[in-house]
Amino acid sequence: MKTLDISYLSSKAQQLWSAWDIRVFVLLSLLIQCLLVSCASQKKRTNNGYLVTLISSVYYLADWVAPFTIGLISTRLGITTCDPGFGVINGDLVAFWSPFLLLHLGGPDNVTSLSADENDKWQQTLSKIMAQIVAIILINAKNLQHKSNPLYLASLAIFVAGGIKSVERVLSHLSASSISRSEKYLDVSLITRQAYAKIFELQLGIREAKLPTQVESVQLSPKKFEPSYLPRRNVELDFKMKNLKLDRESLLQFKEFLTSKNNPSYLPRGNVELDFKTENDKLDGESLFQFASFFYNNFKEFVTGNVNYSDKQRQSSREFFLRRSYPDAFRIAEIELRFLHEDLHTKAATRTPLMRFVTLALVTTASFSFYLHDKRRFSKIDICISYTLVFGALVLEIVSLLMVILSGRCVIVYNCFNSAKHIANAIVNIREWSESFCKCNLIYYCLGYRTPWFIRIIPGCIRSESLHEGMEFKITSTSGTVSKSLKDKIFKELCTRSKLAPDVETATMICSRRGDWALNQRSSHRQLKWSLGEVEYGHSLLLWHTANDLLLYNINASENDAWCSEQEFCKEISEYLLYLLLTKPAVMAPIAGNWVKNFWDTSLEAKRLFRKRSITNYEQACQAILSVDTNIEPVILKGDASASVLFDACRLAKQLKGFKEDKRWSLMSEVWMELLIYAAFHSEGTVHTENPSQGGELLTFVWLLMYHLGLGKQFQEEPLRTRYKLVVKK
Repeated sequence: MKTLDISYLSSKAQQLWSAWDIRVFVLLSLLIQCLLVSCASQKKRTNNGYLVTLISSVYYLADWVAPFTIGLISTRLGITTCDPGFGVINGDLVAFWSPFLLLHLGGPDNVTSLSADENDKWQQTLSKIMAQIVAIILINAKNLQHKSNPLYLASLAIFVAGGIKSVERVLSHLSASSISRSEKYLDVSLITRQAYAKIFELQLGIREAKLPTQVESVQLSPKKFEPSYLPRRNVELDFKMKNLKLDRESLLQFKEFLTSKNNPSYLPRGNVELDFKTENDKLDGESLFQFASFFYNNFKEFVTGNVNYSDKQRQSSREFFLRRSYPDAFRIAEIELRFLHEDLHTKAATRTPLMRFVTLALVTTASFSFYLHDKRRFSKIDICISYTLVFGALVLEIVSLLMVILSGRCVIVYNCFNSAKHIANAIVNIREWSESFCKCNLIYYCLGYRTPWFIRIIPGCIRSESLHEGMEFKITSTSGTVSKSLKDKIFKELCTRSKLAPDVETATMICSRRGDWALNQRSSHRQLKWSLGEVEYGHSLLLWHTANDLLLYNINASENDAWCSEQEFCKEISEYLLYLLLTKPAVMAPIAGNWVKNFWDTSLEAKRLFRKRSITNYEQACQAILSVDTNIEPVILKGDASASVLFDACRLAKQLKGFKEDKRWSLMSEVWMELLIYAAFHSEGTVHTENPSQGGELLTFVWLLMYHLGLGKQFQEEPLRTRYKLVVKK
C-alpha cells in the first residue's frame, strides 16, 4: 500500500508540476525583472556582500529563466496530457505569454552587464537572443497552424517591444566592449597608412614623368585644445528680442543654431563656455554636473589607455582642479564615474526617450487589445497571470521612461535645471558610491590561525586562492568610512604635488617616488632608505604596515599620547593598501613584485612566534615583536632563505621611534601618501572600470583626481609639427 501511495502521490505531483511549471516560471521571470529594476542600481552604492551576491545571482538567473521558459512553452504547446483537474493552459494564451519573455530577456535599463569582460562577449548575447526570437516566432506560427489566434496583434506588439529592448542590450554590450573602444584608433592609423600610400603613388607617377620636384618643410603651430562637447552653463539665445538690428556674431549664432538638426546639445559655441576661472567657492549642483560632463567627454579615454593627451589639455584640467575644494573635486569625480558605469554596464549609450515612448506605446496597445478580447474560454488563474504580465510590463516601461527622462544627461541636454530645478538638483545629489573602503591588518590575520571553521564562513572573511601555490587564505577585512578629513588630506597632498609639477616630466618624476621623496625632505633618506627605495613595492608596503602597527600600539598603550589625524591617516591607508594587495592583486600587479613570498614567510614567522609564546591578543603580539633584539640586522641572521619582514619591521619601528612624535607621524603620513600615489599612478585604467559597479573604490578616485591634476601617465609634451610638401618645379 505504501508503494502504491508513493507512486500515486508522485504521479499527482508530476501532473501538478506539468500544469504549473510554465505559470511559475513566467511569473518568476517578471519578478526577477522587478528586482533588477529596483535593486540593481544599489550595487554601485554598496559593498555589502549579501546584497552584491543577491543582485549578481538574480542577474544571472534572469538570463537562464527566460530561455528555459521559452523552451518549456515550445515543447508543451498543443500537448494536453495533464489532468484537467489541475488546469490546462490555453494555447492562445501561452503563445501570448512567450513575447513577454523576450521583453524580459532584453533586460532592464539600469543593468546590462556586471563586468567589463561580459561586454566583450556580446556575440554570445546576440546568438542567445536570436535563438529565442526564432523560438518565439515558431511558437506563434505553430499555434496559428490549427486556428487563428485572436491575440496575435497583442503578441506582435509585445514581440516588437521585446525586439527593440533586445537590440538595445546587444548594442550596449557592443559599444562598451574593449574591441569597439579600440577600433576607432585602428581606423585612425589605417587612414594614415592610406594617405601615405596615396602620396607614395603620386611621387612615383611624378618620377616616371621625369618632372623636377623639390621637398619643402613647413613648421605648423601646435594643435589647439578644442573640447569635444561644452555643456550648458547660462547659455541662452535671446529669441524674445524685438526688431533690433543683429550684429554679425548674433547672426552667425542663430544660423548655426537653426542648422544644428534641432539637437539641443549642439548649441553655437560663440560665447558658450564653462567658467573655468571660478575661485574656490562651492559649486551648485548644476555646475557640478556640467563640469563633470565636460571632463568625462574630453578625458574618458584615460580608461582605455589608448590616447595620449597634450600638455594644453593637461594644463586646462590642472588649473581648474587646483581652484577647487575637496568636496567639489570628489563630487565631480563621482559623477564622472557614474557616467563611466552607465556607459559600461547600462543602456545609457543606446536608449533614447523616443524608443522608450515607442516601447511603452506598444505595451499599452497590447494591454488594450487583451483587455477588449473575449476571455471567457480562459481559466481565471491564467487571466490573472496575463493581467500580471501586462501590468508588470507597463510599470517597467514607465519606470524605464522615467529613468531616461530623469537621467543626468537628459537634464544637461534639455537644460532642465531652470524648469525643474528641484528635481534636477535631487538627481545630481544622488550618492553614487558607498563612501567606504575595506581594510586588512597583518597582525590580526596572523592571530587568526586558530579560528574555528564555523567562524571562517562569516562574510567578513575574504577568500584569496592565489597567494601561495594554490593554498587558501582567509583574509578578515573590516570596513571604514571615507571621512571628510581623509578626503581633505588626500586632495591637499595631490594639489601640493600638482603645484610642484608644471610640466609632464616633473609630474612623472614626483609620482614615481614611493617614499624616498618624503625622506629627502626631512634628511632621513640615508637612515631609512633600506626600507623603501632599495626593496620592491610589496616588500616596502608589508614592512611599513607592520611598523605602523607597532608604533600605534605604543601610542594606544600610553595615556599621555592623544590620537591625531596623522596617525589615523597612516592607519587607514596602511590597512587599505594591504587589503588591495591581498584581495585585488590585479590592481597592484605592475608594481607589487614578489610580495607573495614576503607575505607568506612573514605570516609563518609571526604565527610561529605567537604559538611559541601562547599569544592570543593584539597587545601581546605587538609586545612580543618589539621585545626582539634587532641590533643585528635580521637579514644577517636569517640569510636569504626567508623573505619575512616581521623583525625588519620591528627594526624600522625602533628607528622611527627615535624621531620626535610630530615629525615621526608627519614623515609616515607623507610616506603612505607616496605609496598610495605610486599605486594609483602605475595602475591600469582598465582595472578601474570594474570598481564603479562594485560600490566604488578609493584608489579609483585618487587615480582619476591625479589625472585631472596633471599627474597621470597619458600626458605628453606637444612636439613641433612639421609638414613636408612635394613641389613640382616649373
